Amino acid sequence: MNYTKEQEQAIFLRDKNIMVSAGAGAGKTRVLVSRMAELIMDEKNPVEADRFLVMTFTNAAAAEMKERISLDLEERLAKDPENHYLRKQIRKIRQADISTVHSFCNHLIRTHYNELSIDPSFRIGEEGELFLLRQQAIEQLLEEAYASGRESFVKFAESYAPGKSDKVLEELVGDLYRFSRSFPNASFWFEKTKQEALQLAEAKEWDNSPAVMLIFLKAKKELLQEKEALSKLLKNIAGEEVPEKYGVLLQDVSEYVEALSQTESYDAYYMVLSRGSVPAFPRATKKDKEWADYEIVKEWHQEVKELLQKQKETVFTAPAEELQREAAGIYPLLEEYIVLAQRFEEIYLAYKKEKNVYDFDDLEHFALELLVDHYDKGGQAYPSETAKTLAKKYKMIFVDEYQDTNLVQETILEMLSEKDNNTLFTVGDVKQSIYRFRQARPDLFLRRNEKYHNEEEGVSIELRDNFRSAPGVLCFTNYVFSRLMERDFGGVDYNEETALRAGEGGPMLEDKETSELLFFVKDSVQTLEEAPEDVVTETALITKRIQELIEEGYHYGDIVILLRSGAGRMEPMAEF
Repeated sequence: MNYTKEQEQAIFLRDKNIMVSAGAGAGKTRVLVSRMAELIMDEKNPVEADRFLVMTFTNAAAAEMKERISLDLEERLAKDPENHYLRKQIRKIRQADISTVHSFCNHLIRTHYNELSIDPSFRIGEEGELFLLRQQAIEQLLEEAYASGRESFVKFAESYAPGKSDKVLEELVGDLYRFSRSFPNASFWFEKTKQEALQLAEAKEWDNSPAVMLIFLKAKKELLQEKEALSKLLKNIAGEEVPEKYGVLLQDVSEYVEALSQTESYDAYYMVLSRGSVPAFPRATKKDKEWADYEIVKEWHQEVKELLQKQKETVFTAPAEELQREAAGIYPLLEEYIVLAQRFEEIYLAYKKEKNVYDFDDLEHFALELLVDHYDKGGQAYPSETAKTLAKKYKMIFVDEYQDTNLVQETILEMLSEKDNNTLFTVGDVKQSIYRFRQARPDLFLRRNEKYHNEEEGVSIELRDNFRSAPGVLCFTNYVFSRLMERDFGGVDYNEETALRAGEGGPMLEDKETSELLFFVKDSVQTLEEAPEDVVTETALITKRIQELIEEGYHYGDIVILLRSGAGRMEPMAEF
């Protein structure tokens, strides 16, 4: 088979943890299947099919993986029909642990249900059924809280849900419960949260609290970027005849930025920021605008002004003493909030146990109970005997769509990964991470990728060759995302090292088509709502372009119209 250099490395490299960053259309499934097949057939150290653990994101992906590896092995058997070892592996692959994370957890729980004290005949509840159980749990929780008459709850309710309705309280508790479930050890996270909040509430600890340090260092980092931009700007205009008023402006802004950069605490930064401001940009004459660097200076001035104004309005809103007093007042409410969320979890779990129905989060957490022996004071998990046994069983662990892994799933992987027994092969693309709303943590991908780039614990491989799209599509995609995506916005710097490129031998490599944009400029930009006439106008614009393409020699079968939503659009388009 023909592989790219990077694909070949991902398939044949041995005895190392590997992370593959696979861009769209880069052949990641082919790489996964080929690596498994080559490991099975390795002449020196073959790995039998039942020693694989493969975790995919969907059941469909798991089924496809099994089918493709089976076909690969059957093609090899057709060339070597007397190979009994190969026949054995084809039988084993059908029963191999190739599944979603939840399916793996489900199997693990049903195998070790006695260690969890649950009924092995449990099932995953329907969403409507689970919703009713949650409602019963929240009603019981609030009844208990009101009956207790505890002052902390009364203050919490008065602060966040004044009036006769408890709906806000229900939503608040539900939100915190759901978020806490994304942590492998929620109790540790709750305790850590309280400790950090207590630091904010205490005057002597306020400046050193993680929250304050985070926002202060972030502000300083943003400021440093503007300082570097100014330094570059001043270097470019050195020796030029700079209009006096712009020279004065640059000097004033430079001094203001420098004063901010010299601060070493939140309060010091706040004082400098609140007492000063970025001077207005001087009105320009026609001659001023002829100055070669006029637009560059104007753009930089606007960037600095917007940045510091945003910091004033959203971060450095009050002196430290005032914010500390507010934090001290909020702390008891936070404690009560956590008590409510933890009690809700207990009640909800009891209802689920009574009905013998659970949700997918429960599968992950039950699996953790089986795989984690204990957590140390820092929250680090240590594997149980069950985890150690499984780590010896699985010689190779594969994880697909790794960018959408959450902290609980990551801990499950860590418990199954043992340096002396197996290696980990992860595949994903942080640029395609779309499940943060489900508490996916693409930062886990980035952290592991960075470690492997430095050849700590593993090797990082980048698959950039796209075999699915025409070069014109790739060129357009790279153009757009190189201007939108950077490490702080999207998790990766979209540059020449990460951009997609047309793969040699790809089916569309010779395609000469280019991408184009059709602009429809509305009369008013005050609203994003689409009026019916807008849809008709857009449809007319598209129809006109289609007619032009037909006249150029294309056929209607060559054209497809993709819509974000069919509602209110498909009928007008069909009528055209």
